[in-house]
Amino acid sequence: MTDSRFELEYLDLGARITMDDGHVNAMDNNWFESIQGLLAEVEASDAPCLIIRGNSRVFSGGLNIKWLPTMDRNELVGFFQLFSGTMKRIYYYPKPTIAQITGHGIAGGFILACACDRQVAIKEARLAMNEVRVNMTIPQWAIDIISDTVPKPYSKRLLKFGDPVTTNQLHEWGVVETLSGSQDELSQAALDIAKSLEGISAQHFSGTKKNVERLIRRDG
Repeated sequence: MTDSRFELEYLDLGARITMDDGHVNAMDNNWFESIQGLLAEVEASDAPCLIIRGNSRVFSGGLNIKWLPTMDRNELVGFFQLFSGTMKRIYYYPKPTIAQITGHGIAGGFILACACDRQVAIKEARLAMNEVRVNMTIPQWAIDIISDTVPKPYSKRLLKFGDPVTTNQLHEWGVVETLSGSQDELSQAALDIAKSLEGISAQHFSGTKKNVERLIRRDG
């Protein structure tokens, strides 16, 4: 069944997944299952890379916090396995991935952006790993993904204290490559990166990425 919260397009330079539930792109079980299906489809295609973007207001607000209290213990275990499995799937994806950060990204949304290989963003969007501020502990695999993308000491402060950060700051830190003042400019920035990847061997990219990103394999 097609999930209306996602749109998959095949462009000349690669594939593009747009997340848009009309609200904050909150993540739940169906969200994870749907995007995993799209990831599998793109991997099996001839698309040389993948762009993941949000809607014109937000990249992703992260987990559906209102939905979590409705689950029993077993359901919660399954939910968090889907969550970690999806983020690691993107982190280890065998094709180059580009996060087109169209707006705010909170918790799971921030992890998703960092799990991608390259990042471009709209100016002044706010991102945060705010788990400690909502009485949650950040799992080790998520800490590893953030720490692999956001340089120290910034990553330590963001993770331990839940301090928000803007895309402008992330650009200063070298995380975001391009800041754009409009969504059209941002889409073009993502496509420019996709174009720059032409000629890269898919086989050798995948093999090299596996070696580079051994960092969190200890966590399974």
